[in-house]
Amino acid sequence: MRFSQLVFLTCVARSGALSVSNIQSGQTIRYSGLSFSTSNSSVPIYATNGTFTIKGSKSTPGVVVLDYGINVEGFPTFQVLSAIGDTSGLEITYSESREVLDNHYMSDGPLALAAAMDTYRVNQYNISGPLVQTNRLIQGGFRYQKFNLSTAGELVLENVGVKPSIPSTPLNQLPGYFESSDEDLNRIWTVGARTVQLNDIPAKSIPPFWQVSLEGTLVESQAPQVLSAGGIAAALMEYQLVFEVKPIAKGFAFSVLADTLNSGIYISCNIANGSISAHFGATEDSPQIAFATLPQSVTIGTWHKVKVMAKMTHIAVVIQEVPVFQFSQTSSFFGSFGFGAPLGHSAVFRNLSATDLSGERIYSASLTDETFFSDFLVGTNPRDTTVDGSKRDRIAYAGDLDIALVSSLASTNGVSYVQGTLDLIGSYQLTPGFFAPTAKIQQGPLSTPINVSQTGLIGYSFNLLTAVAGFYKRTGDDKLPNEWAPRAIRMLDWANSQILPENGLLNISNPAFGGDWNYYDAPQTGIVSKFNMVYAYALQECITLLADGGIDTEPYLLRLEALRMAIDKTLWSNELNAYYVSDAIKDGFGQDSNALAILAGVNKNNHTSSRILNSLKQLSTPVGPFAFSRAVTTSGFAKYISPYASAYHLRAAFQSKDSESAMNLLKSLWAPMANPKGSYYTGCFWETLNATGLPALGRTTSLCHGWAAGPTGELSEHVLGVSAVKPGYKEWKVAPMTLGLDWARGRLPVAGGEISVAWNATGTVIKRLEVKSPSGSLGTVVVPLLDGNGRTRGTFNVNGQRVDGNGTFRVAGGENFILTYAI
Repeated sequence: MRFSQLVFLTCVARSGALSVSNIQSGQTIRYSGLSFSTSNSSVPIYATNGTFTIKGSKSTPGVVVLDYGINVEGFPTFQVLSAIGDTSGLEITYSESREVLDNHYMSDGPLALAAAMDTYRVNQYNISGPLVQTNRLIQGGFRYQKFNLSTAGELVLENVGVKPSIPSTPLNQLPGYFESSDEDLNRIWTVGARTVQLNDIPAKSIPPFWQVSLEGTLVESQAPQVLSAGGIAAALMEYQLVFEVKPIAKGFAFSVLADTLNSGIYISCNIANGSISAHFGATEDSPQIAFATLPQSVTIGTWHKVKVMAKMTHIAVVIQEVPVFQFSQTSSFFGSFGFGAPLGHSAVFRNLSATDLSGERIYSASLTDETFFSDFLVGTNPRDTTVDGSKRDRIAYAGDLDIALVSSLASTNGVSYVQGTLDLIGSYQLTPGFFAPTAKIQQGPLSTPINVSQTGLIGYSFNLLTAVAGFYKRTGDDKLPNEWAPRAIRMLDWANSQILPENGLLNISNPAFGGDWNYYDAPQTGIVSKFNMVYAYALQECITLLADGGIDTEPYLLRLEALRMAIDKTLWSNELNAYYVSDAIKDGFGQDSNALAILAGVNKNNHTSSRILNSLKQLSTPVGPFAFSRAVTTSGFAKYISPYASAYHLRAAFQSKDSESAMNLLKSLWAPMANPKGSYYTGCFWETLNATGLPALGRTTSLCHGWAAGPTGELSEHVLGVSAVKPGYKEWKVAPMTLGLDWARGRLPVAGGEISVAWNATGTVIKRLEVKSPSGSLGTVVVPLLDGNGRTRGTFNVNGQRVDGNGTFRVAGGENFILTYAI
């Protein structure tokens, strides 16, 4: 009978007010999420239409789980109508998945990588009476919200929901649109659009992470955010940190020797239980490496002066001139510093200073005004930007953008978000010419190049160039060539300087450069197919941008052709029928590197695209293709399925007119993620999958990741068939691939308006095609031919008039073009 009762409660929650009392031991009340149709991001999305009651006891908590149906993000809000008894023990927990919510107290957090959302997925409230509560910080993407009252009391709540921090335009009202006779493809396009929507962060939508007054900076349940100013702090190995702190509740925390994602040596001073502990990570949830007892002189509500000496492996803490903690560690040897507070803790900090061990100043700030926020990247976000994930990391990544921007422009038309991201990451060009792969969004573009000679994820520097070239092709923004051509040639010239004369291939000699999107695998060095392919792709895609920026492109065209020939000659394996991974792994191949070979025109002679795509079928499983062949995973690479690598695979299949490969990818990998009946469904696409088709990277796996949204753009550009021939669609082409569909229709937002397409087909033969386009543009419409010799066996009619033709027609923008074909 419990199942029937839960179904009843779900139906009532949809239809009106609901009050549930006398919650039984262990019972969970579930409400289904309501659909929302507002385009105003300030209007809350409510999880229920009415009220509900939570009743806890000393032995059994009252628990209610709300299901929004799809991922949402923003500022959680609720209203307390009444509070009876002890209602001090209310916790609200957020999660993208129900499995994680039910099995982990911390849910799918903590998430300490940036200050763009609340660190913890658990919020604690001491409720004493009626109120309206709206959180100060954003909760990133979540589908589920759990209310847990662990004290002997009763709460009546209503208006439970989230105030979106992003535009919430209904998906059927977006600038872009796609629909077809295949419901899987329709869901895939829509889920990709929602993924993009949740990862486009409007300017100034993120609140300051810390709260400042003349007394100091208040930090409440927040992971330390490390000093980033000047870029030198991340390399510090020996220094002394001094600050004053007044604990408000339970205790405080700080970190030393921490990286730019805030992971290092985290030290928690838990005054409530009289302990001090060190952890390797970013929060108290990280593995503990040392522990001691705090003296009773360290108390709540009084100011304490704290001195910390970090000397690589040795760390010592002094409070009020009393040594309280010292230990040796081998987890982190260099990095920056920051201050914070564990879950349920809060403290005020002031008068922070850092010096080297000789006493020379490294940094100082009073912490009594917001002028220091930019040093720790804890202020608001000055520009529209696109981040990698709604929940994690909420940081701009160059590689992710290369995929996400195509889908963004095809659906939400997020021009300002892509532009803001390019401006930000583009300003992170280092003096040799390559770029930093990521940038936190609580900062504006840098005014000068960074005088650093090392980067990570070198492939992302090439991805950034293909991203800006793709953005220029699709927007025609005439400022881009002058802004980006100088940056591009510095990067491309650096890459040319790394070519080995004996084989003409790009060589990565520094392991620090050799990471990639699969950060969990070992870096690759030496001659690596992926890095050579993505270099060739960047060269190819940037030619128009360089030419329009006044650069003589002949040297770059010559380099491109030489690189293509060198790759094809040296890295091809006849045994694999594919390009091998690297000089270190010649018996296996990668998915993305071989897809990029097709996209970059590397494959020559009999190394055909169909031959490569056929080899990539070896990676296929019922839940999507592995990113690497068996020999590569046997050598130690993870046996994971990557929507990011698969996005390039899908693009290559479409470019090669391989309908079978394209449909297999869409149906096996993306369709299950887009299925509302799936156990991990969020209405968004996921970061990485394991061999069983489930989230691969543990409970913090992002289930709303922009790099997974590739099909949305590809469906618009290949099934609708709309592509830019000249930047900004001044000249365009419509050449649909039918994929065996009966019909498809949609629109693609472009400069000056939109291009809309609708077609009907039988098999591969389009019987009717209608195209509408902006005035002042020129277009070409290409329909699939009936035989391989370019001959047609029927009659074309254009706008009601019979015409001769071979399936290719010129179109003036602004005029309706209606083609019918009859055999």
